[in-house]
Amino acid sequence: MLSPEVWNFKSPQHHNFIETKDHKKANIPDAVTSHYFNHSVSLVLPDTIRIPDKLRTCLSEDTDYYRINGLNVYELINKEFIEAFVKKGELTLLTIGNKIDLDNIIAVTPTGHLILSLLTEDFQKLGLEGTVSFFDRKVHTRYVITIDLKCESFIPGKKNYEHTRISLKERFNQKFDVIVSWNPPDENLCPSSIAAWFHKREYNVSLCHQSFLQKTEYSLKVPIISNDSNNDKFFEWLGVFTISGDLKNNKEDDYVNTYICPSPSTEFGQVQYLQWTGFFTRRQIINLYNAVKEYVSMHRTLPWCALHVQGFQDSPISWDLKEHTFYTDGDNSYTVVFRPAAHTIVRKSLSSNNKPRIFQ
Repeated sequence: MLSPEVWNFKSPQHHNFIETKDHKKANIPDAVTSHYFNHSVSLVLPDTIRIPDKLRTCLSEDTDYYRINGLNVYELINKEFIEAFVKKGELTLLTIGNKIDLDNIIAVTPTGHLILSLLTEDFQKLGLEGTVSFFDRKVHTRYVITIDLKCESFIPGKKNYEHTRISLKERFNQKFDVIVSWNPPDENLCPSSIAAWFHKREYNVSLCHQSFLQKTEYSLKVPIISNDSNNDKFFEWLGVFTISGDLKNNKEDDYVNTYICPSPSTEFGQVQYLQWTGFFTRRQIINLYNAVKEYVSMHRTLPWCALHVQGFQDSPISWDLKEHTFYTDGDNSYTVVFRPAAHTIVRKSLSSNNKPRIFQ
């Protein structure tokens, strides 16, 4: 039996968007502020021997989150809950363990929107207003309901609120395992208040911690970004470095590994890599973004620093309220490359929205 010509298979499509930002301006890129469900964060620091404590602990201190098992959705429209946690500070909640292409998913964004991504049968039982999934417009297998919990008219006694409450409580019996994090509006308020609220209502609440990884590469060639350089080659190198690929092999005729560092490049004695994995809110990522920006501004000799953030594969949305799906790899990520003497590069990456042909 002959082997298939696997080298002729096309790779899954991705949509990449690159923009530049003036590093002197204080505004934070939309890619950072509108990406709500962050799962993995990594930081690459060339020519760095000692990592400042502020960078190391930025995502390690006061960043605990909580898992709640068997959550009833109607709890999320409780007036007390909305007033205490949705309208004050920023609440981020996401279903875990469910698949966006197979199961029902719920989420609450820090902007105060409750998202219900439901299979058609469950959507029809609810009787709430929603829209057919952008990715299933032909077959109508999934619908999305978006409820603005901060809306002034969404209060007990109003027709819309009461209709929603009855639908979620009496017509929707599914329970969800979720992770939740609350960033309070005041430092005097404890983020664990959200856990206490659910515990009081007799839910099983468990504390979760992010994991941390650090590695150092020595005597490594690093690509330098110039006006004439190929950004795609740079991001390719960054990906190989992140997965611990062999970047020290310079033999072009090597059968096993023929990867060569793109030009122009320079060799540095130490390149630091930090990685955090868990559940991170946008406010926590913003804090890290500002810390990296400050570090780069104080070390003008650095060639660049790269911050990469990967979202959850089965999140119902990607950026803002834009719907997300999983047809190939569920990618929704962005990379921010800080440069001391030039504009910051922001690269957003999304997996293809195209269904496999067998399902079309």
